[in-house]
Amino acid sequence: MTTTTPLRIRTDIDGVRHDRAAVLGWELERGRAALRLLKQRLGDDRTRDLLAPDTAAADTAMAGWLRASDGRWRAAVTELTATGIDAAAFLAWWQGRLHAPDRAALLAANPEHYLADSAGDTVEIVETVGGGPLRFFLRFHPTPATAAYPVRIGGTGHLADGSEVLRVMHEFADSPEGLRIRLTVEFPAAAPDELSTGHQWHFACEFANWLEAAATAVGESR
Repeated sequence: MTTTTPLRIRTDIDGVRHDRAAVLGWELERGRAALRLLKQRLGDDRTRDLLAPDTAAADTAMAGWLRASDGRWRAAVTELTATGIDAAAFLAWWQGRLHAPDRAALLAANPEHYLADSAGDTVEIVETVGGGPLRFFLRFHPTPATAAYPVRIGGTGHLADGSEVLRVMHEFADSPEGLRIRLTVEFPAAAPDELSTGHQWHFACEFANWLEAAATAVGESR
């Protein structure tokens, strides 16, 4: 009878022991650096061309789900709380990156951000939505405040043919617990669940990274 021994890995570098989490942390940082380099080298035009088959397939799928939904939408929400930065400081940094436009900061927030061109009033985006890349054009619009969220930024995402395929609402408020951010995305109701659940994690990833970048920038400016 044989027994299975659990895998354990020990790493020693210059006499210092590092656990598996430390090595994975190093891998994450190097993976981010590799992605930044590849995205910089590709540029927007080559990225569009490279992903054209994927975005064309996504256009077809989204158009079908939109027809099947018959005007019905399904919402999914992600909420974050952060200390060490307030709403005004974060929004000044984040909106500044959009208006700059700061392509590096916009792409770095999520490994599945392939293109983010915010040079005009509309942000052209290629990012993973569901199972693959989707190209859409996001337009933000003024949104009334509420008692719970003094800053609300709504937006609609359209395909190149003008079809509305997603809606977002970004809400911000300061509280005793810290900066509260509520992020809502709506997709056509007939779309697979993976679009909604995937985008909840997508929001969690990108906004946490933007919060860290904003906090670093604010700290460096003091």
